[in-house]
Amino acid sequence: MRELDPGLTAFGASSHEYRFYPPLPESEVVRLENRLGVKLPSDYRRFLMRVGGGGAGPFYGIFPPDVEDPEDITSPDQTRKPFRWNEGFNPMEWENPCAQEDVSCEDEGRPFPVLQVPGALYICNYGCAIRFFLVVNGTSYGKVWIDRQADERGLEPVCRTFLEWYENWLDRELSNRPVSALEDNGGDA
Repeated sequence: MRELDPGLTAFGASSHEYRFYPPLPESEVVRLENRLGVKLPSDYRRFLMRVGGGGAGPFYGIFPPDVEDPEDITSPDQTRKPFRWNEGFNPMEWENPCAQEDVSCEDEGRPFPVLQVPGALYICNYGCAIRFFLVVNGTSYGKVWIDRQADERGLEPVCRTFLEWYENWLDRELSNRPVSALEDNGGDA
């Protein structure tokens, strides 16, 4: 991708520059799992150990799990709790959402409920406080969801696995490249 987009014109590419953090040794992945209190889905685990410990990826890139990023709102206290949903939902539409478990309410003229998502490992910043997360505990384990609470659209599943989500991004980006750029590289990504 770096060769096909040298100007870093794809959305978020100037942030990660199509570069990965170094892969994590298994001992670091185990340390991460212990800190979060979960066993990571196998495809994400392999990605961290074989491809890279964050960096190049959809939108502003994959959060490196061992580097603090203010956009990564993963909470080990929350990852230990089970994720309870299989279908998209919006906490703003719940009856009395501010009284629900794991919901905090900001009040700027009207209540604005925000679910502190249990069982979620945030993996990517879409921008404007919208993020993708990987379910690491409970129902929907291993699936990638989008958290759009910031724009009042709730949460919804987007892919069955981390790898599917990542490959969808690659396919989208490759389809946006001119055919001549792909031919110059022999079609290799």
